[in-house]
Amino acid sequence: MTELYSRRSFLAGVLTAGMLSASASYLLTRREEVTLTLVTGGDRTGGRRLLVQMWNDLNPYVKIEPIEVNSSTRDQYEKFISSHADTFNLDVIHIPKFAAEKRIVPITPRNDISLLAPVRRLNVREGSDDFWAVPFNTDVGVLYRRVTDKAEAGPDPTLAQVMTTSSRSFVGQLDTVGSQTDEAFVVNVLEQALAQDEAILDESGQLSFSLGQWRSALEPLAAAIRGRRVGAEAGEDDTNRTFQRNSLRYMRNWPVYFPAIDRAERTKPATDEIRLGRVPIGIIGGQSLAVSAESDHQDEAVEAIHFLTDAHAQLLLAKHGFAPTGLDAYIDPVVTETLPHLKVIRNGVESSRPRPMHRDYAAFAESFAGHTHRFLYDGEQLTQQFIQDIQGHLR
Repeated sequence: MTELYSRRSFLAGVLTAGMLSASASYLLTRREEVTLTLVTGGDRTGGRRLLVQMWNDLNPYVKIEPIEVNSSTRDQYEKFISSHADTFNLDVIHIPKFAAEKRIVPITPRNDISLLAPVRRLNVREGSDDFWAVPFNTDVGVLYRRVTDKAEAGPDPTLAQVMTTSSRSFVGQLDTVGSQTDEAFVVNVLEQALAQDEAILDESGQLSFSLGQWRSALEPLAAAIRGRRVGAEAGEDDTNRTFQRNSLRYMRNWPVYFPAIDRAERTKPATDEIRLGRVPIGIIGGQSLAVSAESDHQDEAVEAIHFLTDAHAQLLLAKHGFAPTGLDAYIDPVVTETLPHLKVIRNGVESSRPRPMHRDYAAFAESFAGHTHRFLYDGEQLTQQFIQDIQGHLR
């Protein structure tokens, strides 16, 4: 364990030095002091804050001042629009609404970074080479597996197999207690449905509106919950705690938690390692940087965004547990040797599906969560009203 994490510390030093060297071209020549306000969600890893600090050290006359909104993804829209900002770090589900309301302006990517196709599709401006926002980090659901014998061979189990065979050895975000946890619940239910029927949600985020298809896709999950074969938590943090405290074998969560969980679990005598596997069709997430239409410093905001999202920035974010947006980080020899689990993450991102990318996504998600939670926990059958409601929000 010591050797593994000493190599990761070495990697951090190498990447930091590389960023400082490569970022010299971003230095601005102006001498009029400007403060760029960046409104963003919380940063539990410190990786984003480190990048911002690097920019500020290199650009003393154009500094970024982050305003962190430590709230749920669902709440961020209201908090973001009430804040004066030059740059927004948007969750991908908010991009269509910000664009439709003309709160952000298009941006032309300049970075020489090969974005993974699903990441690009979430950010591109339809019918243009411009983006509404530049990908900062991506994300995808993954299956954590506790391994007690490193010699254990064989293919990774699928999510459908785990849900069928596990006896309370799996935990995921399969419950909700309100708006703070609704989004995690929606994502997990969509992944469970995809594990049974890949046609329930396509590569462009189009949902099936077949009632029979939804009933069939969600019945195995309902049976597992009724039979108490799985652990259902509300939110990612509670899921992590249950997985660790009860030494469960499987967990569905995001890859950003992997470094901390891997480090902690390796101290347990009965745990040899924690492995990541594909879901196999996960829901893609992530955050992207966009320029506010109300900013008085749009040119400076664009320069900062290019710095924060370039190839070296992606390498540094990968070290902190974030899923990189582009091919560069996944094939970098130093990174792949030090962080071999990135191969699983790349495969997961490339086979992922997006949530419905619609300006009224929030209304859809609230309705979807309500109907499916009552189906899973109260025995209320899905009816044509479920289809009418979710279809109505996505017109």
